[in-house]
Order: sequence, then structure tokens, then C-alpha cells
Amino acid sequence: MSGQNNDNRAAGARIDPAEQRRRLADLAAAIATTEDGVADTLERMALVRPHDASGLRARAAQAREHAAVERDRAAAFSLPASRGVPASSPSRPVGG
Repeated sequence: MSGQNNDNRAAGARIDPAEQRRRLADLAAAIATTEDGVADTLERMALVRPHDASGLRARAAQAREHAAVERDRAAAFSLPASRGVPASSPSRPVGG
């Protein structure tokens, strides 16, 4: 009986690959939105902190680059599995 329960739990724990890709696409899009917000904030800070402006603008540019990478990931995960980028091989390393 215990073996049957374990089999049922394992079957219920499986995630449909298409659903997983959709969830990853949604997550990547949310990360891109957050990175854009960070960039906007850093750019506003640069306006009121002239002595830190160059560093803040450089970090804002990095945040925009990260947002672009995440938008690319979101688009790739939105494609059918055979045409998209697998989760194990992002187009660019995270944090890189």
C-alpha cells in the first residue's frame, strides 16, 4: 500500500513541461520588469547625487542589460520546447 501512495504522490508532483516553461517565462518577465525599475531608480538618484552620478548611471546601464537578458529568456521560454532555450543553457550567465 505504501508503494502505491508513493507512486501517486510522485505522479502528482510532476509538472507539465509546457506549464513549467510558461512559469519560467513569467518569472523572467517579472525579473526584467524589476531590473527596469532598479535602473529607473538609479537614474533618478544620479540626478540628485551628482558626485555619485557616473557610478549610479553605470549600475543603471547594467540593470538595463540584465533586463534585456531576462526579456530574451522570457521570449525563449515562450517558444515551443523544440525551438526555445532550455533552462540549463541561458543565453548569458546569471549575474554575468
